[in-house]
Amino acid sequence: MKNYLALKASAGSGKTFALTVRYISLLLKGASPTEILALTFTNKAAKEMSERIFKTLKSLGEDKIYLEQISSVSELSIEQILNKKDYLINLYLNSELSIYTIDKFVNKILREFSGYIGVDDDFSIKQDNIENLEYKFLQSLNLENFDKLINFSYYEAKKFNSIFDIFLNLNEKNEDFKIVPIEENLISLQKNLALEIAFRLKKHIQNCPSASNAALKSVNFDNFEELLLKGKTWLTKDISTDSRDFKKCSNEEFEQNFQELKIQISNYYKLRSSYSLSSLYELYKLFKDFKKGYNKNKNYFTFNDISNYVYELLSSKIDKDFLYFRLDSKYNHILIDEFQDTSLLQYKILEPLIEEALSGNSEKFKTFFYVGDIKQSIYRFRGGKRELFDFVSKKHNQIETEILNTNFRSAKNIVEFVNRAFINLNNYEYYEQLSNIENGYVEVISDDKLKEDEKYQTIASTIAGLIRKNIDPNSIAILTYTNDDVLELYSYLSKMFPTLKISTEMTSKLINQENVKACINAIKYLYYKENIYKENLNAIIGNAPNTKLDFDFDLQENRVFELVLKVAKYFNILDDNVIKFIEESKNFTDIVDFVYEVDLMETPIENKEQIGLQILTIFKSKGLEFDTVILLDRIKNKNADRSSLLFEYSGVYLDNVYYKISNLESFDENYKRALNKEKALQAEDEINILYVALTRAKSNLFIFKKEEKSVFDLIGLESCKIGELVINEVKKDFNQKIEKVEYKPLILGRQKNKSVKDYDEDFELKARYFGIATHYCLEMMNAFTIEQLEYSLNLTKSRYSVYLQDKEFEDIKQRISLLIQNEEFNSFLENANFLREQSLIYNGEIKIIDLLIEKENKYYIFDYKTTVQENIEHEKQISFYKKAIKEISNSDEVYAYLVYLGNEKAYLKAI
Repeated sequence: MKNYLALKASAGSGKTFALTVRYISLLLKGASPTEILALTFTNKAAKEMSERIFKTLKSLGEDKIYLEQISSVSELSIEQILNKKDYLINLYLNSELSIYTIDKFVNKILREFSGYIGVDDDFSIKQDNIENLEYKFLQSLNLENFDKLINFSYYEAKKFNSIFDIFLNLNEKNEDFKIVPIEENLISLQKNLALEIAFRLKKHIQNCPSASNAALKSVNFDNFEELLLKGKTWLTKDISTDSRDFKKCSNEEFEQNFQELKIQISNYYKLRSSYSLSSLYELYKLFKDFKKGYNKNKNYFTFNDISNYVYELLSSKIDKDFLYFRLDSKYNHILIDEFQDTSLLQYKILEPLIEEALSGNSEKFKTFFYVGDIKQSIYRFRGGKRELFDFVSKKHNQIETEILNTNFRSAKNIVEFVNRAFINLNNYEYYEQLSNIENGYVEVISDDKLKEDEKYQTIASTIAGLIRKNIDPNSIAILTYTNDDVLELYSYLSKMFPTLKISTEMTSKLINQENVKACINAIKYLYYKENIYKENLNAIIGNAPNTKLDFDFDLQENRVFELVLKVAKYFNILDDNVIKFIEESKNFTDIVDFVYEVDLMETPIENKEQIGLQILTIFKSKGLEFDTVILLDRIKNKNADRSSLLFEYSGVYLDNVYYKISNLESFDENYKRALNKEKALQAEDEINILYVALTRAKSNLFIFKKEEKSVFDLIGLESCKIGELVINEVKKDFNQKIEKVEYKPLILGRQKNKSVKDYDEDFELKARYFGIATHYCLEMMNAFTIEQLEYSLNLTKSRYSVYLQDKEFEDIKQRISLLIQNEEFNSFLENANFLREQSLIYNGEIKIIDLLIEKENKYYIFDYKTTVQENIEHEKQISFYKKAIKEISNSDEVYAYLVYLGNEKAYLKAI
């Protein structure tokens, strides 16, 4: 194993695969999960990593590619690996894992060491209420400091909220830089000095017989401000004769005064910028001190506040040895995902841990591994520092760097198209990518409609054409540059395709599903006692306005997830999404944390088949893939950079901070250099965004390009068609639509058929969870064996132990054991292909088949039931499945069975 490794992983090249292989290889080499720290950037990524590792362990030996790569990395034979399989699974399931987001890990550190920094360890994490924070800050200022703020606002012609944004920006960066205090009267003296020289030039031109009217106008100033205005065209010239107005009148004396004036104007700008920066920084320190006290008093912090505190801890309050001691584990192995998005502050926090991991020797097994792609660095505006990727590997020469450049996502024509677009760009690191998937389709469309009112007309026509050619709308994603574009396009396409399910990031969020919204509004009503939440709830569950709702639960006695569960039970609105919401609610520390933070939850809905055609920004598409991608040009011009500060870095080290002043670049070469650096970084940001966008498609890529001022001009795209449209037939996954699908939200209130699985309304809550847990256990089994049952049961316990007791889990085990022993059931499994929890969309309804078996061109449907009594509704349900499969597969060889899982016997009933 290469102990110290950096992977540059291009889009679709198997980054998650590499992380999974690395983690399992570490376990095989003797590392404990408690000493492996794996860090990602999103909760979704952390969850996916832990699940991928478990599933790979569980299926170890079934995937040849995984097995061979693990063997290569771990330097163990396949036989040795398989002999350790059971041990690794038990080790993984019974260990405290350290797979976190960076934010969560930093939060863990602060809670452990909160006393050393003077904060309580039960603090909440939430976003600042900016308006309230602004108001409280102003209240905190004494009269002298308030006057300083007013004077700065007037002097810089900036509104308070703009100044406050600068404070927040400085607080986020948390950079140390030197400030030279400048007295305001020095600026007045410098103005007068420059003006004195300028008047000499003015007099010379006025006395010059050859002076043109234009020359006389250019020196028609009486004060310093007018000098800058009139001199806008000539003050920036290298020599006086470069100005057409002065050419006829210039002489040696005039040139000498001209050069002296340029020096004095330059001095003015430097003084002016330094004065503004020093004045701003003095005010910022007041804000920084205020915010610390305010947050401590309110006992809440943002993630950025937490990072600032932890950096302060590690740099001045504690040493790293004590850090390890208090963290309960010494991390000997570190894995970091998406390293190109790491901020400098995050790196400074992680650096002691990384340095420790890099200090390994022959006696102690330590490793450091990070993976990322600087071409996909698109979060610089959030602090992401792509320069860190190469900086770390160059600083530590024991780190080897490898390139992953085979794209396992996109078809060959798409990969080669992307290669041609990026490989010859100047000053852009790009390695030619390979593809192992043939064919693919690319079309670049020069669309003159994009600048008209009906700008999305051609896009709608393209979508209609794709649907006519049997492209599944669920496999199509439209990528845009801004959220405004998303909303406009969503509105337009919803009118054009009224029966087509279209989703955006907002519509696919868990918190925006109807039953979940009902739970949220019910709890907010209990907390705030405000009628708006009661009326929201009435509207969602179908009640008339002002309907009295007589319910009450103790907000203090119940934990948040228990409260959600009770509300869902009371209103009879428990479905798959609510169950998932209950799980997610465990992350809230208390009811206050819930009511303030729940609206920020990013978790997606449980039933992915409800998504439909997706519209999302390029930024939200990062890390995702879609069969067919439609990419739109930047519709509106990019917003100008109106930031007031310019940070100049040499690699990862801060060189200078400048306060931006118009025209400063004409008189300060250092500022001009810094500005050019920033412009180059912004240009690279744009190219990276394009790279991310163009690498999301698996089979088909459509690009809609403006005829003029197109962002695609940056990479030289022209209209073209490459390859043939790929229509991927859905191979027996039965997501195919027989009729047009129109998704309707679940009817809420006390109604029947309230969940995807159609659980009977009269089930008690525990019986409902018993059924769900049984289905989950069966779903997680790779094979119908007692060994697989043990593994799946452990996973089921970890997920549902809050709702079920040991005796219920024993009951589940008994029922599934009886099924495994059932000879009739086993006869179907022999030499068969089978799918579990198979999604089915038919006649506009979404259903899930528990088990679907394909054997000798025949199809067998199995629907599990944990009820004691047979039910005619069960037969109706599976008959519906049978009819759907017959039509989808165009086969009469379709058979359906109800599987009754009793605690004394399991039997099959043919329908």
